[in-house]
Amino acid sequence: MNDSTTRQCRLAYLTSIPSPYRADMVRAWARHNPHLAISVFYTDPDDQGRGWDADPVGEGVTETRLPVIAAFQKYGKFNRKLAAMVRDHDVIMIGGFEQASYLTAALLAKLYRKPVILLFDGFSPARFGTEPAPILALKRLTVRLAQGLFANGTVGARYLREQLGVARDTPIHNQFLSHREAPIETARQRMASKDKAQIRHALGIPDDGRPVLMTCGYLTTRKRIDLIIDAIARRPHAQRPLLLVVGDGALREILQRQAAEAGVPAYFAGFRLGADLASFYLAADAFVLASNDDPWGLVVNEAMSAGLPVLVSDACGVALDLVKDDVNGFVFRTGDAASLADALTRLETMDCEAMADASRSLVAQWTPAHSAASLGKAVADAVSAMAS
Repeated sequence: MNDSTTRQCRLAYLTSIPSPYRADMVRAWARHNPHLAISVFYTDPDDQGRGWDADPVGEGVTETRLPVIAAFQKYGKFNRKLAAMVRDHDVIMIGGFEQASYLTAALLAKLYRKPVILLFDGFSPARFGTEPAPILALKRLTVRLAQGLFANGTVGARYLREQLGVARDTPIHNQFLSHREAPIETARQRMASKDKAQIRHALGIPDDGRPVLMTCGYLTTRKRIDLIIDAIARRPHAQRPLLLVVGDGALREILQRQAAEAGVPAYFAGFRLGADLASFYLAADAFVLASNDDPWGLVVNEAMSAGLPVLVSDACGVALDLVKDDVNGFVFRTGDAASLADALTRLETMDCEAMADASRSLVAQWTPAHSAASLGKAVADAVSAMAS
């Protein structure tokens, strides 16, 4: 790169949409890497219906929405001004594999002789070996175009090596995909004078002395809330926790009816964000994520930061790094209600305070600051590889 010793390295990060958790990470990337001048480019004109309210990143980071030329059902958006983005920056970081603009940006970077970093959030362990050959071919092409790899956790590294053929001696830097700590701290301050029973009362959660098992996410088939209800229903009536469901979606009425018919006490709190969502973590005794396909599961990070034991299906990427059986929770078999019911039984015998401490300790490394340090190494690798 020209003048790399006298000016900041200009890093262009191409991603789909702004998001609150990613904004926190990008702020840290800029704050902890003063040698980088970071610009973020978004391929999508809106938030894809997520309902997120992401503040500007700040920290000197510029943000630009690229005009859309075309949209493809499986391959995302194709945008204008990609060539100018590549030309005007020293390093290009793309937020995924096969989307049209990501691949185009990587090809343009090759043309302009600019290093590329591939940022990869993760991949559901349940989907290893299931992708069609054309998709794998596109992903392998993208990997070959990248000089730096910035992948999330064990699942990200394993996928790159086992499915896409990245060599064992090629560095893969951990992205440390991070939750937002500020909403949890705000909720703690709000509820500082209340015990769990008082927090539940303040939030309108029924409280008859049962433990509260929380789950959170869009109420879609993939999240398998039905499996959680089934698992709870397998337990004796007196030992059934209250299921606290935070989130909304097309299956809400169906799930409410299933819980009522199965005799499972349940409270559906609807869609929540920020400190309002975090308050529900503080009201719960444990957290469950039963997805049958989840590249990571950032809600598990949040629950652990709030001090909850976690029960996570083995189809979630987060299970490989942040869930330790008999330490801070349990991993159960995807789609297996009996396996989840067994985990619930085992949880009853555990020291939940010790598990809460273990959750907080394990998630403490997954912070924007750690992500920033790792990104600095990925940039250095990419620049060095391009120069060699």
